[in-house]
Amino acid sequence: MRKLVLLLLAFLPLPLAAQAFDKAEFAARRAKLLEKIPDGIAIVLGGIEHPYPIRFRQSPDFYYLTGLEEPGAVLVLNGVTKNAAVFAVKRQEFGPTVTPRLRDLENAQEKYGIAVQPMESFFTFLSFTASNAAVKKAYLQLTPPDWQIQARFEAQIFAAQALDHPLFGQPQPAALAVDRIREAASHLEPADVSPLLDDLRWIKSPYEVERLRRSGTLGAEATAEAIRATRPGMYEYEVAAAAQYISTRMGAHGDAFPPIVPSGPLTPIVHYMENRRQMQAGEIVYMDYGSDWEYYTSDITRTWPVSGKFSAEQEKMYRCVLEARNAIIAAMKPGVTLTQLKDAAEAVYQRHGYRNEFLGTGRYIGHFVGISVHDVGGISGAWAEKPFQVGVVFNVEPILQFPERKIHLRLEDTIVLTDKGPENLTAAVPAELEPLYALIKQRGINSGPLKVVNGSR
Repeated sequence: MRKLVLLLLAFLPLPLAAQAFDKAEFAARRAKLLEKIPDGIAIVLGGIEHPYPIRFRQSPDFYYLTGLEEPGAVLVLNGVTKNAAVFAVKRQEFGPTVTPRLRDLENAQEKYGIAVQPMESFFTFLSFTASNAAVKKAYLQLTPPDWQIQARFEAQIFAAQALDHPLFGQPQPAALAVDRIREAASHLEPADVSPLLDDLRWIKSPYEVERLRRSGTLGAEATAEAIRATRPGMYEYEVAAAAQYISTRMGAHGDAFPPIVPSGPLTPIVHYMENRRQMQAGEIVYMDYGSDWEYYTSDITRTWPVSGKFSAEQEKMYRCVLEARNAIIAAMKPGVTLTQLKDAAEAVYQRHGYRNEFLGTGRYIGHFVGISVHDVGGISGAWAEKPFQVGVVFNVEPILQFPERKIHLRLEDTIVLTDKGPENLTAAVPAELEPLYALIKQRGINSGPLKVVNGSR
């Protein structure tokens, strides 16, 4: 088994090296936002540290504008003077050793292209800045900031649910911070900066697309390895482990989200993450997975048969989802809207006899992706009629489900719209039937029996 693993690893793409900090890229993003707020100041909150044993990941809005991973920092943009500064906390003198922070670096402004100020002076600075008669508005995150795996509207729902608990219920830290800022600058008219950021983040720059390409490569290679050697009797966590190992070995900063690997009757649980079930012959399994590369995420789903080949009924369903996926990607071009992409998918479902099932999903076909897995850009309302532009990255995700029969199939690919048309960033893992069947038969990290330790797997 060891020789097999070493042989497989020899043919993997080389790990991807981290890129140098591009301060001009982030300065250009700030400049665009500054142009949108000529009558006020914008205050964008960074993420705060947490006690959980996972790597800190910066708040998407703050990272988009600064590229900084500094916990507890705050960005202030003055649209009147066109100045920008990051307010950073002082490193604790006691406690565990941590990586040097902004205020520990003598050349922080030169390195990162932005002024660094002490957090303890924030309110004094705010009072002085707000006293300028030309400053009329305070642009704040009145709509909650998104998270790595939650869109803004999902973060809003989470915040509301967090208030419901009779003992632990409390406002989210970002909401408390916004209230304090509004109180301190009460004479300024509050305005929501989130829609302005959404417009900017929706169109990816070449810098961002390159990172999304790398993220897609990582996620696709990881997913392909997870599919290899699938067989009855395996556990869902073995599939997940293969993907995470390959993604990490190739240099990913982490998972875009925990692997989702439901099999058999569990497939309708859309965000199932337990991954403890033993897969049985004749069942289908899918894995929803993605990698995180320099704060840009991929999102891939592949559905495949545990026994190596779909039954006739399963294959009929799969072909419908596959054709819908291909039709949506083919229809992506500048000027197209989400509504038109949904129409293209509906025609496929109707042709295969599954139109009612498609309508039952609310004509769902996917979501936008970027720094967040569920990135800025809604999938209904005004967003459904917003014409696509070059630089838009959309996750095509057609599904077919029969909840009463505990059946759910889906495919998902990260697609960037370029000036040459749609580019599938996750195409390296096959979705067409024959290449998929061939991949399942290949030997991989999960080939052979798993060594038993103390009588358990």
